[in-house]
Amino acid sequence: MNQEANKSNESDHLSFYRAHGISPVRQDISNLRAHFTRRETLYRQLGILPGFISGKRVLEVGPGSGFNALYTASLEPESLLLVEPNPTGAADIRRLIGDYPELEDRVETLELDLFDFQSEGGFDFVFCEGLLAGTPEPEKVLGRLAGLVAKGGVLVVTSEDYISKLAETLRRLFADMVSDATAPLDDQVNCLLPVFSSHLATLSGMSRNHEDWIIDNLINPASIGRLLSLPDTISVLSDEFDFFASSPHIVTDWRWYKSVFSEEKKDYNARTTEQYWSLAHNFIDYRITAPGRSREANRTLYHLCKGIRDTTRLYEQQRDPSRIDEARNLLSKLVEHVRAAPRDFTAELTGALEEARSFVLQDTIDGAAIANSRYFSSWFGRGQQYISFSNRL
Repeated sequence: MNQEANKSNESDHLSFYRAHGISPVRQDISNLRAHFTRRETLYRQLGILPGFISGKRVLEVGPGSGFNALYTASLEPESLLLVEPNPTGAADIRRLIGDYPELEDRVETLELDLFDFQSEGGFDFVFCEGLLAGTPEPEKVLGRLAGLVAKGGVLVVTSEDYISKLAETLRRLFADMVSDATAPLDDQVNCLLPVFSSHLATLSGMSRNHEDWIIDNLINPASIGRLLSLPDTISVLSDEFDFFASSPHIVTDWRWYKSVFSEEKKDYNARTTEQYWSLAHNFIDYRITAPGRSREANRTLYHLCKGIRDTTRLYEQQRDPSRIDEARNLLSKLVEHVRAAPRDFTAELTGALEEARSFVLQDTIDGAAIANSRYFSSWFGRGQQYISFSNRL
């Protein structure tokens, strides 16, 4: 790997990937049927059945090394165009697709930046996963993606917010405290693997390579950058697109369909945003499915989580020990918030947050204690949400 770039001079995923000559998105597809089943389940949650893709024009932007595109190609679209600006990723895609000659005729790969890509006519489906978070101008990227969707077509993107990413944010803080950010990338990975592999092993559905997860979430400087939440995404698209579905599902609609006839009553975007703020506390822990609560309480939770993330980013950039004090104080407030709402949160989450606070109370952080933590090791949020939107006719 090219060892010249480090956290101090990178600001987006592509710069980091290019500097190190990597595409850290490898997945275990040794059981291809299991991989396809996972993708089929995701598409179903997004309202996309396999037959809907058949015969359609499909675009995927930022497909990484192409593992997810394999499933889309198997659904027999008229065409599947993959736009990947990372040279390593584009080369990986071509090698991967080459292993499945029955799919090659349907797939074309362009090593091209999204804003350099031109197309005649729109696409029936546009997919873009894991790209918006950490992009310096995610709204601009989202607007460009929207412009590539045909009228009546479907756009699928991912969102992340400060609540859903809190567990990863704290791991990022601890990684910054444990490892040397100026060390070669391989050395940083080797330092962090023993600390966090035991955490990743608790996720039964984890199909991603542990080294790649660590690089992308705990070392990649873009991963501590800007986030675009589900409501943010809706706000950007609301003039032309309607919320369709999401994974996980958060929207219920008990209205009689015949009563939904005016544009005002059909406002799927506003209803989704309203339900998001009622249910946002469920994003903090993937093991929690609690009833709705006040939007004010969830906004308080959101701002506490945002404060921890902002403090983590500043600590990473400045290495100022006072930032650790700020993180400790915010964690104390968060523990109090969670403790005060036992109906909404679990004892396991409270334990995880208390352990996290104990780690930052130590003068020297103990990587082994983090690795073997009782509660923190198995705590993950619902980090990334998938959202499908329909382009109004």
